[in-house]
Amino acid sequence: MLSILRTLTKKGRRAIYKSSVWLAVFQILAMLPLILIYQAINKMFATVKDGERIDFSFVVIFGLGTVIVLALYLAYRKMYKEKYLSASKENLTLRMGVADKLRRLPESFLSKHDLSDLTSTIMDDIGIIEGILANQLTEFIGGFIGIGVTVAALFFVNTKMALALFSVVPVASIAMALCDPISGKTHQKNRELKLSITDGIQEYLENIKVLKASGNIAKYQKGIDKKMNRLVPRLVLFEFLSGMSISTAYNVLRMGIGIVAIVGARLLVTGEISAAVYIVFMLFSVWVYEPLSYTCEHLGAVIASKVASKRIKNITEFPEQSGTSDTDAKNYDIEFRNVVFSYNKNDRPVLRDVSFTAKQGEYTALVGASGSGKSTICRLAARFWDNDSGEILAGGQNIKNVAPENLFKLFSIVFQDVTLFNDTIYNNILIGNKNASRVEVLHAAEMAQCMPFIEKLPDGIDTVLGENGHTLSGGERQRLSIARALLKDAPIVLLDESTASIDPETETKIQNAIEKLTEGRTVLMIAHRLRSIVNCDRIIVLDEGKVVGNGTHDELMKNCEVYKKLYSLQNE
Repeated sequence: MLSILRTLTKKGRRAIYKSSVWLAVFQILAMLPLILIYQAINKMFATVKDGERIDFSFVVIFGLGTVIVLALYLAYRKMYKEKYLSASKENLTLRMGVADKLRRLPESFLSKHDLSDLTSTIMDDIGIIEGILANQLTEFIGGFIGIGVTVAALFFVNTKMALALFSVVPVASIAMALCDPISGKTHQKNRELKLSITDGIQEYLENIKVLKASGNIAKYQKGIDKKMNRLVPRLVLFEFLSGMSISTAYNVLRMGIGIVAIVGARLLVTGEISAAVYIVFMLFSVWVYEPLSYTCEHLGAVIASKVASKRIKNITEFPEQSGTSDTDAKNYDIEFRNVVFSYNKNDRPVLRDVSFTAKQGEYTALVGASGSGKSTICRLAARFWDNDSGEILAGGQNIKNVAPENLFKLFSIVFQDVTLFNDTIYNNILIGNKNASRVEVLHAAEMAQCMPFIEKLPDGIDTVLGENGHTLSGGERQRLSIARALLKDAPIVLLDESTASIDPETETKIQNAIEKLTEGRTVLMIAHRLRSIVNCDRIIVLDEGKVVGNGTHDELMKNCEVYKKLYSLQNE
């Protein structure tokens, strides 16, 4: 259970320690009335035995009791504040910390995790951790401190009774400790199956149009239904396995009351303890086991928190991309030197010994068959991924030495897959440059030929788009993406078939805008329609991850069979 603490921030751990100490203080103070009861019982027995009247000492006992009740209130108030308010703050800190960490992770991490998986970690797993912080963890730590202090004090009252009271604690602790080894793996598999179901539902919702059109919607639903039916018996198995340990620990603690009663009765009969001591120990036996009993009842949540903690640490402890320096480029040439890259360590390299230079002020086009590595080169240039070997330089500076966020400032990127936010068109364009004025945003929209469709909308540029801009056509979405790039006005421009979804008339206008955008800049573009790049300054031809051609259109038509074949096929 204590391993969860490593998931928290230093401030969060301090809050847990403080709230645990205050809970222990509360529990110890809660024992003091039992001592007063002990004194009162002794006094009553002495009064009955000696035939004396009740004296003033009862008033003192009552006064002390009032002070203790006040101290209990203050201790609980302090504990409550530390426990619940700090847990809420830690929840926010953890969520924002994980979200910020994701921002600094390479695309290699993000591409291997489903969106629903990461969302579940940020929302569900951190929510589980908050519940543990606010309840079980504090109760567990504070309970053990309170029990330890109480039992230690009771040893001075009567050693045999104290041993009887404490005897069940080690056995119950062992039963609780066995709960995770017995049922933890089952819970882990259940968690993975739940994520699989969530992924399936998300995929179902995203592709419901395709499923309807293909007539496979019922078949897909049956697949999700089968996964849900597999989950139910596994959840029952987890409850059974964890329940064995939990019920054992819980019942052993309950047996402690009986052990204290039997041992106490024997000592009372033999005259080793008084009736007052026996009564007080019986009261203590009910109270002292309460924190551990509470932990037993919620042990399943504790196991769930360990799985959640592990998933959070998989994100927070994942190595970030290196590089701390700022950009110190004298120019903005992009140079690849013997670059080798594969998406997974054991896979065949996607790029093999790739070398070329995209010079500032020139258009450099990447051409080749699908899967030849064109998009990979663009992603490596912007450092979405890190190359396995070789060097990638921006202005003579190895991009691995540059902080990723500083490197991104150099790039304006227009990919085929456009991402839009459920916000206004204005704010979607403003993402390109948060410091831009409204006039500059409108100018970028006009240059990207966005105004013809924006002016038709009810609120113009302040119209709120649906999720990922689903109300817009593919061409309209791509024009907004180009407007972002125009607004950013970065020295290096990456274009991934940026006019693929646009009609010929609009394409001509946008090409004029792009020419203004790219004047004097480094342009690295992916082209599938080779007729559109015949006038590029340099064309890089790729085939199965290797550079097989490098030159102008005329040079390649003479010297590169791969390019000549591709160009001829498209003309045909």
